[in-house]
Amino acid sequence: MESSRIEHIPCPFCGSRRATPWAEELGFTAVRCTDCRFLYCNPRPALTLIDSAVRTGSHGPEAQGLQVTSRRIDAKVRRYRRVFADMFDDLWRRGEPIAWLDVGAGYGEVIEAVTALAPSGSHIEGLEPMGPKASQARARGLTITEDYLRPDHAKVDVVSIVDVFSHIPDFGEFLGTVRQVLKPGGELYVETGNLADLERREEFPGELGLPDHLVFAGERHLLGYLERFGFEVIRIRRWRIDGFVNLAKNIVKMLIGRPAGIRIPYTSRYRQLQVRARLRAQSASVG
Repeated sequence: MESSRIEHIPCPFCGSRRATPWAEELGFTAVRCTDCRFLYCNPRPALTLIDSAVRTGSHGPEAQGLQVTSRRIDAKVRRYRRVFADMFDDLWRRGEPIAWLDVGAGYGEVIEAVTALAPSGSHIEGLEPMGPKASQARARGLTITEDYLRPDHAKVDVVSIVDVFSHIPDFGEFLGTVRQVLKPGGELYVETGNLADLERREEFPGELGLPDHLVFAGERHLLGYLERFGFEVIRIRRWRIDGFVNLAKNIVKMLIGRPAGIRIPYTSRYRQLQVRARLRAQSASVG
């Protein structure tokens, strides 16, 4: 692989350059930081290649032409309507219009779920840099801009990022931008997995998604990021995915030649983390 197409990086969480190999996929390696135990792809594609893949949904030959455009899933709308009805129940009871921004909105399932819950007069929108996803979402009448989050975006009450964490090369820099976009006392919803809490690759019942997925946190890493950038956690939920449905999906993946792990259902320590956090008043001085 040409050196100009890959780059070696320090740990994105603590900055250490000491790490050991943890798992491999599509010719890329996820390493574990020796100092803080964060997991990350190293070496990873150069930032220009990451940007190209994010915008088109297509990775180059260094990732064996991996395609990540996926598809819209109706069940996600129903699921996130239940999740947000519970996690933000006080927000809906208040009955006041809100401005909500979903970053990495994909096909707009989260936007649809929040729109169904939000009080009248609310403004629910999304950002999605991948052209095919943004175009299809807009064709369905959703307010989605094909772009990344930028500091000059209009202020909002809530920012949500669902299964986006692992795609962001520098989550600290991203949180700094989120702070600038949130109104005083604004909130952030993050959903990602606790992969770095697992000792062995075999404990995770699914694909790693390298190199489309670049970083993997444990619970303490995610909470550490939020604390570092001026957020206080309001609620946190942990839910497992290693049921019989996941087992069936992984069997199908293996049959078609995709990397997947087979485990006895309900034995993995892997959890999806759902975190609602609020921006502290003094956070403007953080960073």
